[in-house]
Amino acid sequence: MLHVKKARSAKMASEVLAPLSHPTRLLIVCLLLERERYVLELLEELGTTKGNISQHLRILTQKGLLSSRKEANRVFYKIADPGLRQLVKTIQNLYCPELPVR
Repeated sequence: MLHVKKARSAKMASEVLAPLSHPTRLLIVCLLLERERYVLELLEELGTTKGNISQHLRILTQKGLLSSRKEANRVFYKIADPGLRQLVKTIQNLYCPELPVR
């Protein structure tokens, strides 16, 4: 029985970690730790194409890590999974100690 619980927990963890394995998606989540942002803000920060950002946002949203809301012609994104905030802060502490963690 314990093996089944461990396997279930490992599956849940891998479902959160897998989308974060792409550098652009991890950077998006890091930016969203500060505050919710709309697509053009992310585009300016990351310096990639709108299509590229939209693709990564779609993956993160489909996995339940982000949520969005529309205001006029802007779509705002924020972190939806409460555990994601702590996970990314831990990653930042381990791998980016020179950056301030918010």
